[in-house]
Amino acid sequence: MKISFSLSRFATALLASLVLSGCASGPNVISNKAPDFAIADYRTFGFMEPLSTDRDGVRTLLSQRLVDAATRELEAKGLIYSEEQPDLRVNFLVSTRETLSSRPSSGVNVGVRAGRYGTWGGYSVGVGTSTAEVVQRTEGTLAIDIIDAARNTLVWEGALSGRVTDKVRENLEPAIDKAVVDILSTFP
Repeated sequence: MKISFSLSRFATALLASLVLSGCASGPNVISNKAPDFAIADYRTFGFMEPLSTDRDGVRTLLSQRLVDAATRELEAKGLIYSEEQPDLRVNFLVSTRETLSSRPSSGVNVGVRAGRYGTWGGYSVGVGTSTAEVVQRTEGTLAIDIIDAARNTLVWEGALSGRVTDKVRENLEPAIDKAVVDILSTFP
């Protein structure tokens, strides 16, 4: 089964989540559901084949960690995992981007004394110094899509975005678990 995902829908969710991430220090979760979506109408779930996080038909380690975390969370919500004809199919989208920002930082301007009583030797007089501090950050977004398998229609989506640090990269499994828990906490 193949589903085409709307690039504009994902880009809109990504943009909205990145805008929201600028307002707070931690990751931000956004979610959206179809107007006619009622969780009571569904009993089982499975995963898309292949997942968007798989590569060249191979299940990646990232995909497997996402599947394991999502399975735990969806089963805790009362859904039953089913490989054969599930009511809902789950897919994951992951993206990262590098951002650069600069902040001006000014040195001491000792030239303000020059007109009154001079400055000590060794200082530049008049202009002061100005430098820019450049900060590189990695921003990441994880999106979870829930699709009605019978209608082949997206019925719920959730996304989380935030900063990806070296600490997160070094210990990825707990970060993935927490991200999936945070996203699916908004799932009905």
